Amino acid sequence: MTRTRLFFLASVLLCTITLPAFVMAQDQTTPPADTKPAADAQSPDTKPADTKPMTDTKPADAKLPIKAALVLTPEFCATKIKPKGSALTKEWGTFEVGKAACEQLEPALKEAFFSLSRVAAPPAAQEAQLVLLPRIVDVNATTAMGAFSNREMVVVLEWTAKDPAGNTVWLETVQGSAKHHMGNLFTFKKNQVLIVTDSVKDAAVQSASKMSSSPELRKLTQ
Repeated sequence: MTRTRLFFLASVLLCTITLPAFVMAQDQTTPPADTKPAADAQSPDTKPADTKPMTDTKPADAKLPIKAALVLTPEFCATKIKPKGSALTKEWGTFEVGKAACEQLEPALKEAFFSLSRVAAPPAAQEAQLVLLPRIVDVNATTAMGAFSNREMVVVLEWTAKDPAGNTVWLETVQGSAKHHMGNLFTFKKNQVLIVTDSVKDAAVQSASKMSSSPELRKLTQ
């Protein structure tokens, strides 16, 4: 009886030792599950998105395919505006707006038209599809107390655009502005020229932008 009990206990002990080792061996030899990449797991009924080619659309600020003539008369280029205010408050000198406009308008408007020529008088009908006539409407400048205090200038331009028959097809008012120091006794004149130039340059850039995006002018190209 004792021998049988010892044999039974030995068998139980042997099973206790070998069974976990057998289970671990099975876990190590089991092949991993068959995993597919997400791209291969796509359902056969799933279709790729329908991508349509982009249409050839022109941006609103693209150059106008128009042969334009910019009329800058000698009188326009010689335009000078006196500062506003009383004798005690207004600044010295004059604003040479016409000179600055005749320097800044042509390069700015060349960004709006496929072809732009500068002329001193309105051209013949066959020489241009569009005639651009600028006019200086107003100039306003604030004053500053100190030499290094900023003051602002606003220049207002009026544009008239005519077709070869002389009909007005576009009429628009544009303004440009800039800020500069007032300057002292030695730098005042230089700063005055800078603020005039930069104000007119801003008005020229704004003019080009309005022309290139104008529905009325774009109709002329259709």
